[in-house]
Amino acid sequence: MTHPPVADVSMPLFEYRCPACDTQFELLIRGGAVPTCPSCGGTSLERLLSLFAVTSEGTQLRNRQTFGQQQRETAQRAQRDRSHERHDHHDD
Repeated sequence: MTHPPVADVSMPLFEYRCPACDTQFELLIRGGAVPTCPSCGGTSLERLLSLFAVTSEGTQLRNRQTFGQQQRETAQRAQRDRSHERHDHHDD
């Protein structure tokens, strides 16, 4: 049994920043709903420029490589910090 193709329905997901409490967040806005800050309830919000997600084999590969590099750098920093802590406490 074949199903008819599903229509691509865009969801209105917007990014905002609340100047009252400096919180940045995303909201799904439907109809005439007024966006409110989840932290302080403020309604005087700045709508930010959203970046669109594009997926392809090339971008997925670059994202995995970037993530792997970030993980390695984080692990190396943590190792250096632990090493420095051991040497710093050794002098006490």
